[in-house]
Amino acid sequence: MSLRHLRPYRAFWIAGTVGRSVPAYLWLMVRGWLGRPADDAAWQEVHERAAARVDRMVAHLGGIPVKFAQIAGARGDLFPEPFVRRLRRYHDDATPRPSAELRPSLEEALGEPLETVFATFDEVPLAAASIAQVHRARLRGGADVVVKIQYPEISRIAPVDLSSARAMSHVVSWLSGSDFRGFVREITRFVALELDFPREADSMERAARETRALGFVRVPRLHRERCGPRVLVMEYLDGIPITRVEALRRAGHDPLDLARRVARLYATMIFERGFFHGDPHPGNLLVLPDGAIGLLDFGLCKELPPGFARVAARMVVSGMSGDGEGALAAAAELGFDVTGVDPAAGLGILGALFGGGGARVADVPGLLLGNPLRSVPPDIALVARTLILLNGLSHTLAPGQHPIQAELIRCLAPLLVSPGAGPAARSA
Repeated sequence: MSLRHLRPYRAFWIAGTVGRSVPAYLWLMVRGWLGRPADDAAWQEVHERAAARVDRMVAHLGGIPVKFAQIAGARGDLFPEPFVRRLRRYHDDATPRPSAELRPSLEEALGEPLETVFATFDEVPLAAASIAQVHRARLRGGADVVVKIQYPEISRIAPVDLSSARAMSHVVSWLSGSDFRGFVREITRFVALELDFPREADSMERAARETRALGFVRVPRLHRERCGPRVLVMEYLDGIPITRVEALRRAGHDPLDLARRVARLYATMIFERGFFHGDPHPGNLLVLPDGAIGLLDFGLCKELPPGFARVAARMVVSGMSGDGEGALAAAAELGFDVTGVDPAAGLGILGALFGGGGARVADVPGLLLGNPLRSVPPDIALVARTLILLNGLSHTLAPGQHPIQAELIRCLAPLLVSPGAGPAARSA
């Protein structure tokens, strides 16, 4: 076992990375208390040194710290520029593991040697992430598949990484004046979902059922007999990533029509079925040769409570159409604290949270933490993140035309008047 996979070693590295930076930040704070505040250059120098330490720690430990780095690198609202600049390099796929390193764990999960299960198995992964990587293969029966392999140590080291991060978040929150505890809680929830492969398998099959009636959505078929707690084997979908607009046009696909289809898909999942794929990252949406939308990676699926859909639809439509009072009333019904909030200010916040105003995913925590709507219902964050990702996709597919937002409003309008629609009328 590698030293960096030992829990005490990881806890020591994480604590040491933060601990070595604390004195410099404390000194700058003390200078301010003494009436001799440090200038911007001094703060920048301390940020640079601290960010370099964090970067080295993430590169050395891998695993869950990579997940934090990926999100922090897109969070200019919470992190100083040196952190964002250094950590955004983790947005790309993580460094893959050699397949020989994962082979014993994979064979243990499958219960058989690889040669017994697969006719071919590509040694070079299609992609790698912080907790797993995927390989293309062909089953003995001839089916082309993708094999998603969870790193063998990840379920063991995740608790210590997350516990260390929670402890450090208290220190960093005190030093910075920003609530990093909420940031850590958010990632902890996401990691718990992504580590649960049986849940992901169930989510794939449920998503296939919930979207079948649309007729233009494709979810990879699972090979259940080959799946387990640390491995998923699923159908290989061959398509074009949805953000490769020129490639889509060359293949005969209309980006504007694709944007509208994506809007209908997510309006159906979130506001009608109450169960949705919560990570419409460009790499997780493919356009197949027949024009169908292929959905990948179901680790962040979310089931919404009964009754959520209709009220959320009213809030989104009111916010997008400029009805501040209506949007705030719906927000209050969902659980936001809108006491004393000016409708115009609340409208701007809600509009940004739900896909308007050019908001980015990086803006979500700042909007949630730094606005008058202090009480944020737990189901909102992932919905908001999803809709903002769709907002960015809309701009990529049809700049300046807002087709996803317009189609969402069109799809949601019937939910506001039809008493039988959405999860309000059925248990999701």
